[in-house]
Amino acid sequence: MTFEQLTAEIKALSTQKGVDTSTIGHSVQGRPIHAFHVGTYSKPQIIITGAIHAREWITALLLVELVKIYRAAPYGIYFIPLCNPDGVRIALTSEPLWKANARGVDLNVNFDADWGGGAQNVRTPGSENFIGFHPNSEPEVKALTDFTLQIQPQATIAYHSKGEVIYHGFEPSGKRTLRKQLLRDARLADEVGKITGYAPVKTANSTGGYSDWVSMNLEIPTLTIEVGNDNLSHPITREHLPEILAQNKDVPKILLNRLI
Repeated sequence: MTFEQLTAEIKALSTQKGVDTSTIGHSVQGRPIHAFHVGTYSKPQIIITGAIHAREWITALLLVELVKIYRAAPYGIYFIPLCNPDGVRIALTSEPLWKANARGVDLNVNFDADWGGGAQNVRTPGSENFIGFHPNSEPEVKALTDFTLQIQPQATIAYHSKGEVIYHGFEPSGKRTLRKQLLRDARLADEVGKITGYAPVKTANSTGGYSDWVSMNLEIPTLTIEVGNDNLSHPITREHLPEILAQNKDVPKILLNRLI
């Protein structure tokens, strides 16, 4: 898989019947971040993201396939397959284990949700875990937060790899998370776990992620789903996509059925 091949598959979604394409922002190096909408524009709407970590580009391919499956859906879904295009280019051309963006910022610890409070956070640029010099510093993060606030979705899913786990229940410091919100997300994680075979896990010692920010600011159902068996090595390659797709193809349906 080359970066050019991956982006060509993503761009080809715009030619699919029933798929609306928009650009929600641009990366550090000016690459567009595309969103693909399927279904109706009436509520509920959900947002599903992929490849915010560069080496986890298998999630971009997963979302490409999900767009094809749901393009005639009777409800609304926004798919953002490639949240970190610069980083994915680095991972696919020179440094396969690269997670960060082109400035060496790990985008999924840069959101303003207990920023800098994660157990693995670092304070200098590099391939992973650098929080940035201030929260929401990166254009990719700003694109996601602005778009999410604009859409006001009823739920979100952030796809990562690996481990076959479902993270839920972020509790920010200094802010009380309502018990009913925690129970709601735990029940959703359990339901998704039953169809994927993944293990629900309550979020702990991790902050600054997209799902953390969504939970803290919108208080809507939000899950971070890690695809791919933990025995696999990074990056997970395309040969594993059929199994990952089979496990996750009904996840959007489960989520929306709970909202309708």
